[in-house]
Amino acid sequence: MAATESQDQDAVKQWKLPKKLREISGLALTPDERLLAVSDEQAIVYELDYQDGRIIKSFAFGDPAVRADFEGIAVLRDTVWLMTSDGLLYAAVEGPDGRNVRYRKYDTGHGDYCELEGLAQDRVAGTLILACKEAKSKQNDLMIFEWSASNSGIEHVRDVIVPERSIAGMIDKKRINPSGIAVDPQTGERVLIAARQRALVRLTTDGVLSEAVIRLKKGRHKQAEGIEMTRDGRLLIADEGSGGRARLTVYPARNRKQQ
Repeated sequence: MAATESQDQDAVKQWKLPKKLREISGLALTPDERLLAVSDEQAIVYELDYQDGRIIKSFAFGDPAVRADFEGIAVLRDTVWLMTSDGLLYAAVEGPDGRNVRYRKYDTGHGDYCELEGLAQDRVAGTLILACKEAKSKQNDLMIFEWSASNSGIEHVRDVIVPERSIAGMIDKKRINPSGIAVDPQTGERVLIAARQRALVRLTTDGVLSEAVIRLKKGRHKQAEGIEMTRDGRLLIADEGSGGRARLTVYPARNRKQQ
């Protein structure tokens, strides 16, 4: 396998998002494929129309909204989950527009091991998938953590090693630092995105590279922090504003290998 440069230009849609979403840090699709996004510093969840980039509604965890370094969002059954960089998970039922909702809070303990960035849902397995951006010790591996989730709480399932050296070698980098993760609903594969290295990687559920590393276009993706995939194979990527407005990019299913 080798890294590939994308060549597609046709059929890709990109929207500039409203200013209040300048620091968007994660994406998640509901079971009926509505797109939710979370802001970076507050537990405010926005529903976005990925056909035109407009905000449909927003609701907040807590009153006032919880403030923390939020780095991921997932939706499993009827629960919205938010994740902080230090491994805290917040869970709540989706709220109506403008509402503040009650939440539950859990500590995974992974914050002692690494800085976390990226949360996804595996609906077939009923698990939450947490991505490690950077291990806190040079001797530690990058990991993907899996937790089963229910209304009664969460339970650790397993840890999967990310083949960091293999991925980094394909793009002539020393490291790979995931900034987002999604689960392909068609295959169950884990799709990692790395803003710093402008790369997208597909792994099997056991952490084996399943296809070439894909390089993201610099002009299109300034800081890719959120990723999701629809059931029909469309790829959604959100970029933080980096001093401007955040962007949401929608790739059609037929261009899945060319971002």
